[in-house]
Amino acid sequence: MFLKFNCIKKVNKLLIISFLAAIIFAACETSQNSYVVNGVVPDEAYDDYMAYVYDLDTREVIDSVIVVDGKFTYAGTVEVAVVRQFRLGSHSAVVILEKGNINVDMSNSKSVTGTRLNNELSKYLTEMAALQDERAAKLAETADLEENERRRRNDEISRQYRENVVVLATRMFNANKNNAVGLYVLLDSSISLDPDLFDALFAQGGDDVQNFGRLQNIVRLNEALRQTAEGKPFTDFTIENGNIDGSSVSLSDYVGKGKYVLVDFWASWCGPCIAEKPVLLEVFHEHVGENFEMLGVAVWNDREDTIEAIEEHKIEWSQILDAGDIPTNLYGIRTIPQIMLFGPDGTIVARGLRGNRLKEKVAEVLCDCN
Repeated sequence: MFLKFNCIKKVNKLLIISFLAAIIFAACETSQNSYVVNGVVPDEAYDDYMAYVYDLDTREVIDSVIVVDGKFTYAGTVEVAVVRQFRLGSHSAVVILEKGNINVDMSNSKSVTGTRLNNELSKYLTEMAALQDERAAKLAETADLEENERRRRNDEISRQYRENVVVLATRMFNANKNNAVGLYVLLDSSISLDPDLFDALFAQGGDDVQNFGRLQNIVRLNEALRQTAEGKPFTDFTIENGNIDGSSVSLSDYVGKGKYVLVDFWASWCGPCIAEKPVLLEVFHEHVGENFEMLGVAVWNDREDTIEAIEEHKIEWSQILDAGDIPTNLYGIRTIPQIMLFGPDGTIVARGLRGNRLKEKVAEVLCDCN
């Protein structure tokens, strides 16, 4: 949704431009660490709209600038280079604020140039986009394959993509470990990096890297992941109003009670979570009984939306609602769905189950216990 800045009329654009120019001139005169961001937008339909500046760490709006004649200018000073995100409607671009003139095209998030670090950032973004385009093209080629073969092929494509990202991210980080580019590369590629590799790279980073809160949080989640790896005992949690009737419920009300329990951490807004529901429904109908139970844990989701999705998708197994980030922090979960299988004594049997692998793992353990 666009937020229109109605207080400034088009007839006053000359005044706006003169005022901005004065600010920019004053900033340049008073500091040797001044920057000017020269932005262009997709078209002049964005005139009089605000481009918002976000702190990439806190994800909060910290400033804004008005678009005039299809452009905006944002100026200031910095002691050290910092990473910011500019957003205009559905368009966004990551920019490193550092001394100099910076050019950004809001219709092309890879086009951020003009200073040394932004040129380096643009190089990384361009190479990453090429890998993403290659993966998308290969995935499109599998659309007409039989389901099992399509899943197998897609898994292989995704595995190769992650390997390519690791190579790119490691190379770019090692060349920029002490600056804001390295910070962004590590954050952007973190989901593809093995936790041990991520932690090793983070430990090599300079102050910009090690003081960045979101990267610190990933390190904490990686440690939680190790503590809840396959073969580890389950970690209990309690959600005060987690039952549909509003009463308190704990994971231990289900797990560690003598049955295998398949637990699906999900959210109603998550497309891949919903796409996995037919597989889960098939497993539920085939195996639920004396030795097997299923449980959904709704994370990062409004209660009403969860209940609506349960009804819409005819989800029949038990649910814990309003779990927020309590279980995701405990189990080191960064993406959903995260589907885990717990043994009768609560031991974590498997994590990251999806599709055929999910069905095969449940069938395997239940066959062994009969």
